[in-house]
Amino acid sequence: MTKRPFFVFDDIAHETWRLLWQKQYPIACKYASHYWLDGVDKIGLVGDRIPDFEEMDKVFQNLVGWELVSTPVQFSDGQEWFEHLAERKFLITEYIRDQKDLDYTPMPDIWHDAFGHLPLMANRRYADYIQKFAQYALQFTREERKSLGSLWWYTIEFGFIREGNENGGIKAFGAGLMSSYGEMHKSLSDEVERVSYSLEEFERIIPSPRAMHHKLFILDDFEQLEQSVIDWVEMHRKVAI
Repeated sequence: MTKRPFFVFDDIAHETWRLLWQKQYPIACKYASHYWLDGVDKIGLVGDRIPDFEEMDKVFQNLVGWELVSTPVQFSDGQEWFEHLAERKFLITEYIRDQKDLDYTPMPDIWHDAFGHLPLMANRRYADYIQKFAQYALQFTREERKSLGSLWWYTIEFGFIREGNENGGIKAFGAGLMSSYGEMHKSLSDEVERVSYSLEEFERIIPSPRAMHHKLFILDDFEQLEQSVIDWVEMHRKVAI
């Protein structure tokens, strides 16, 4: 199958990227995990333009053995998303938010994909975990893996991790936090309850993709992240039996 060419963004889209970078990058530098910050340098993200994904694709293939794949879909079906991730293929959308939505948009866009996800995906250990997560997800039906979606949402998208001594010893790493000024700003305020990671709570909590959060979770370290999906699978296989 012929690979879909990467989308060519216009000048307005590049200007939107510059405005997003000017707003978000300073706060990201202050509150982001060092894993994310290291990734920005590894993949060569810059603030003056949307990345050249033809070149970025080569970078990822060399760094972690992943392929970037362009898609016209703004919000991928979970099945399609996991099928690509299980094959070490990361979907890149062809949409960027309107300039009136710089602080927050409920729809994942190229800023969310490239600025939020890709820096961490440049870490081989993390990239391997994402593939493993997807492979496990595909062993269950959509109905069976609903709470696995919550695990993804509150870690990969909106997770904090204990790191260093600044900011109360926690750092942001979730792509939704990293790519949203509004969400990041609120998540660090008293409006949001930040609590220790709890797999059991993900069985009860339902993500709300179109609203900002009032409760978020803190992982102790990446070992806990890696173990989380294994624990979820063991829990749900026992339920199935």
